[in-house]
Formats: sequence, C-alpha cells, structure tokens
Amino acid sequence: MALLTNVYRRLLRTRIVRVAFFGGLGVIAQTIIFEALGVWLGVLRPSLATLLGAEVGVLINFALNNRYSFNDRTHAPLLTKLVRFHIVVSGALFIQWLCVFMAESYTENWWILHGAYVAGILLAFVSNYTWYRLWVWRHHGDIVE
Repeated sequence: MALLTNVYRRLLRTRIVRVAFFGGLGVIAQTIIFEALGVWLGVLRPSLATLLGAEVGVLINFALNNRYSFNDRTHAPLLTKLVRFHIVVSGALFIQWLCVFMAESYTENWWILHGAYVAGILLAFVSNYTWYRLWVWRHHGDIVE
C-alpha cells in the first residue's frame, strides 16, 4: 500500500499531469461556453462557440500553468509568455475548430458534434504540451529560438 501511495504522489508531481489537470479545468470552462452558446441556446454556430469558449479556457490554462506547472523555470516576462502561449494555442484552437467545423458541415447529429469536439481537444493537447515545454516555458539558456 505504501508503494502505491508513493507512486500516486510522484505521479501527481509530474509536470505533464499538472498540465493535463489545468488543461482540463480550461476545457471545462470551454465546454460550458460551447454547450450553452453553441448547442443549447443556439446563439452561435458550434464552431464559433468553440473558439469563444477556448479563449476563456486559454486564459485560465495560462494562469494556472504559469503559476503551478512551470514555476520552476527561469523564463521570459509574463507578457511575452502570454503572447507565446496564445501563438501555440492558436494551433490547437485551429485543430479544435476544424474538427467541429467538419462535423457540423456534414451533420447536425449531437453525438458526432461532441465526438469531434473531444477529438479536437485530444489532438490539441499533444501539440500544446510539446510547444509549452519547447517554447513558452523553456529554460533560460535552452534551445535558441
């Protein structure tokens, strides 16, 4: 039992788990906006609601990752990191938007729209985590830009 507790504690301390957890909080905010404005109320097309919700999620995600996931690194000023973060995440937003847009272009099926939404998020996570480490929160003195 002590071994499992140690493994669990070490896992929680890993950067990728923190990034995934905080990304999950951003996704919750994004999903609430997507569902409310794009699906339930129909105020926006689902693809546009994805982008609006994503921006709210991005700001939440940046603040939490900057404070808790990458606080051990010496890196660029806050505004520079935020701009870099938005550049990186814009690729992820495009992936998410494209998945939902393609789905809504072929169908209005609720399950397919949601499947495309989730697929976009999963594909974007891989891209985001890679670029967070390599560019947004890279160690000072690491790979030259």
